[in-house]
Amino acid sequence: MLSRERILKLEILTPDETHTKILSATNKQFSLQNSSTGRADMLLIIKGRGLPEIDTENDVDVIVHMKSGERIRYPSYVTVSTGYQLNVVMKTDKPHMMQERRRYYKVEADINCIINSIERNGSKIALETPAVAQIKDLNIGGIFLCICGADLQKSDLLMLTILFETKNVDIAAEIIRVQTNAAGDVTGYGCRFTNLTPTAEETFAKYVFRVQLDNFKD
Repeated sequence: MLSRERILKLEILTPDETHTKILSATNKQFSLQNSSTGRADMLLIIKGRGLPEIDTENDVDVIVHMKSGERIRYPSYVTVSTGYQLNVVMKTDKPHMMQERRRYYKVEADINCIINSIERNGSKIALETPAVAQIKDLNIGGIFLCICGADLQKSDLLMLTILFETKNVDIAAEIIRVQTNAAGDVTGYGCRFTNLTPTAEETFAKYVFRVQLDNFKD
């Protein structure tokens, strides 16, 4: 079932080959509720001023942009259209997952994290003191981090504490890519999370959503 809280924004397009955009709205500008059609449809309600007026019963496509980075297209039709309110019935039993280059949407970040321990080939590498690293980008599936003077390798498992503004998140991440520059110097490490809990996923999703929303406003 669709949930407004999991949606970043949506777009309403004409269903023809031109796919002309009719309207775009963030998740603060619309509401979703069960439709009265008797099927598993959802009623999309957008309120505002100066909304485009569309002939009722017209077919449209609704493109939903999820916070996770997925885009889903739903065939839909208009039931109410005035300059102040637009009601659209979304046929949620006929979703079309639109192809994405990435499974998760990535955003730039500037967050400190602490490497508490390193596991290599099944053995723990002792650290005299936890090492501080900086996260340069982040998505729900992983991070890219930079750290000076570290001897890290691909497949190393890092036990991390990520220092968000509102809370700290303890998580394990495996290095899947060591990035170097033209001179062969290491510039950072691409990592994927290996033990993502629902609580941690929600924290990352909120961060990604906040950055996406700020970019969308710009």
